Amino acid sequence: MIITRSMTKGSPSLNGTSLRWSHHLFLSILGFIGVAGGAYITVQSVIALSAVFSIPEYLVSFFVVAFGTSLLEIVVDLTAVRKKQYGIAIGDAIGSSIIMLASQFGIGTLFFPGNVTASLAQKTGLYALMCSIVAVTVLTLRQNHDRKSGLLFIALYSLAYIATFALL
Repeated sequence: MIITRSMTKGSPSLNGTSLRWSHHLFLSILGFIGVAGGAYITVQSVIALSAVFSIPEYLVSFFVVAFGTSLLEIVVDLTAVRKKQYGIAIGDAIGSSIIMLASQFGIGTLFFPGNVTASLAQKTGLYALMCSIVAVTVLTLRQNHDRKSGLLFIALYSLAYIATFALL
């Protein structure tokens, strides 16, 4: 956020002389390195936490990693809502879900194919599908996204944790 705020002050132009393209390229490469390093540390931490507490890696990733990786989306959506750009928030929420699902299952298995526990994938996948249908239906029928729908979506998210414990 600090980088974004400093970049938007004074409205620098990429074509102008205030900031060159090499500066942006450098920041992008630095960001990619940071993301890759953070991802490696996160995976190693999930493995260690699951071993220390003797719980499945799936649970640690479901509760901790999923929330952590969603923080960026939450900040983007809150910023968009604060600026009354509701379309950006809804488009980001739905679009990022589709992109994440496709990229994680598609690109990941191209490089590292592996086995999947069918019953766990089926149950959690059906729950995710049900939540998506409920969210789209609520937004479509109400044509309004306010505190009531927000509380409903948070309740659906909370039920996911209860359902996960019931499934395992």
